[in-house]
This record gives sequence, C-alpha cells and structure tokens, in this order.
Amino acid sequence: MHRCHLFEGANRLRCIEALQKQAQRLPHPVSVPASADHRQASVLVPFCVLKDVGPGLLYTVRSGQLRSHSGQVSFPGGVRELNSTGRDCDSDLELSWAAATALREAEEEIGLSAGRVDVWGAHRSHTTSAKFAVTPVIGYCGELASLSELRANPDEVSLVLFRSLEHLLDKPGAWGYTVFDRPGYGRYAVPVLRDQLPRIWGLTAVFTFVALRLLLGPEFPQRLNRMQIEGEAVLKKSKPLVGS
Repeated sequence: MHRCHLFEGANRLRCIEALQKQAQRLPHPVSVPASADHRQASVLVPFCVLKDVGPGLLYTVRSGQLRSHSGQVSFPGGVRELNSTGRDCDSDLELSWAAATALREAEEEIGLSAGRVDVWGAHRSHTTSAKFAVTPVIGYCGELASLSELRANPDEVSLVLFRSLEHLLDKPGAWGYTVFDRPGYGRYAVPVLRDQLPRIWGLTAVFTFVALRLLLGPEFPQRLNRMQIEGEAVLKKSKPLVGS
C-alpha cells in the first residue's frame, strides 16, 4: 500500500499547530444558546491515500433526492444537533463539537468510521446565504484499497469521489474564481475548480483551497489577487473569502 509522508510526522504536526491557532475563533461550548441568525454546521475535509493513485481528498456528490444543492459536489457533513435543553448531542470530551458532528455525518453518509480518521483540527467557519455557519474539520483517514470500502447512503449521497492532489494542484486554467456581491457582506471572490465535471465550487472549493494551503504551504500559493484571468481588476477590488 502506498504511504504518503505528507500526512505524517513533522508535516502532520505543522498542520495541527496551524489549526490550533484558529481555535479561538471557533464556538466550542457544550451548551449553545439558540441563534436566530445562523445554524452551526461542520464538514469533514478528508485527506486519504488511494491505492495505485496516491494522496488526495474524498468528496461526495449529493443525492438528487435532496431539496437543496442536489447533485452538487460536497464534503460529508451536517448540522450540529442540540437537544431540547440546548445541550450538544455531539459533545465529546476529546473532540470539539465541529469534529464530533463532522465524524458522525461522515459515518452516516459514506460509512467512514470515526475510528479511522486522524482529526487534525478545525479551520474558521464560513457563513452562507442560507444562514448556516459551516466549520471545516480537516483530517487524514488513512489508506483505501478502493472507494468500494466506503458505503454511500443513497438518501444523501449518490456517489463518493476521489480527487488526487495532482488533479487539485494549481495548474494553469484549473482554478478560476467567481465574484459574488451579497448584501451585508460586500463583494468577494470564491475559488472554483473548473477543469472537470462534476465541478467543485462554492464552499466545497473554498474548503479544498484552505486544506491544500494548510498541507502544502507555499507550494500552493493563494492567487486570488494576482491571477491573470478575465475580470482581474474586479478581483483586486474584491474581498477574498479564503484565508491563509
């Protein structure tokens, strides 16, 4: 089985330390007051090694039966569950709520056992126009002989995808950017991986970008403000959604 030292040793520790610096921005309390503004959710951004292919990321294609974002590429995840007293159903002494939620959803959606995921930590959350605050949890789920090891829940997932790091690296023309203008948020740029279908865009592309920058550092430079693409002048005036 192929081993990838990107996910081990000093590089793993560097990623964990970088994510720990984000911890103060995350809502960790076991009991959380109800909020009329945003519901909290998290997704698992799972690095892995696929036999005979190499290192990469796992994605899902959302079921066509779902009412929102059906057929789109996503990471496994869902909404933080609270009971009637506001206590966190996903509370865990060893894990943040974000990690516990993401692991629960990954097991429900694609049969990825929580025990095989080495959780590195959570990055800062991003809000959506649908009033969610979504926190990406980044980790390494080891080596897979094939994607058939995973079991997609047909009620939520139509397909499990793997994209190699080679595919995701910033090749000319692979990454583009979409500019949004939302009331209350202003104008901002969001990355999109546009060289292959199904297309990786929206928050999934943002979290992919964040994870690759975390893993590869300067080898995967942030280019939101210097890409030579149509509309570069607009992008330079825009607020990037992706952070270092």
